[in-house]
Amino acid sequence: VGAIMLTPLNIALWGGLYAPTRAILVQTAIDPAQVAMTVVFLLVLPLALGMLVNARMPALATRIRRPMQILSMVIFVGFIVAALAANWGYFLDLAGTVAGLVVAHNALALALGFVIATLAGLAPRDRRSITIETGIQNSGLGLILIFAFFGGLGGMAVVAAFWGMWHAISGLALAVLWGRRPLPEAS
Repeated sequence: VGAIMLTPLNIALWGGLYAPTRAILVQTAIDPAQVAMTVVFLLVLPLALGMLVNARMPALATRIRRPMQILSMVIFVGFIVAALAANWGYFLDLAGTVAGLVVAHNALALALGFVIATLAGLAPRDRRSITIETGIQNSGLGLILIFAFFGGLGGMAVVAAFWGMWHAISGLALAVLWGRRPLPEAS
């Protein structure tokens, strides 16, 4: 829910700090209300609908859970493939730089999430949750916002596409690692 207000705010704040991106923000004239509505339609409504179905029709929710997971993954992979296909030249030019930055940023976010949760004295299960929540961001939403508000700007799309691929890899690797290290029963 915070994404509704924080996404337009972050785009304006961080995009405005760097002259070349400030120029893009001015050229595209992003309407924060339109960004907020996009976030509502992409995140809040599906989440609310899923919660409603789960609460009111648990048998249906159980039956459609796996197909919806598969559909979500297919749509996500489709966004990444479309972003890369539309920006292949940018991808080839930026891959080395972008890959290193994305991996470093993700590693730092995962590590900070774990360290801060540990320092806060959270239980192991909560430390794992905070680590994942801190380290894995919504690159699908990023791609949609890039295509909707920035015309699929090449460099931005490449970063978001690589981000999505890397987060799937790092998140899966962490899940496999932690899956092999069960939590104590008390946590």
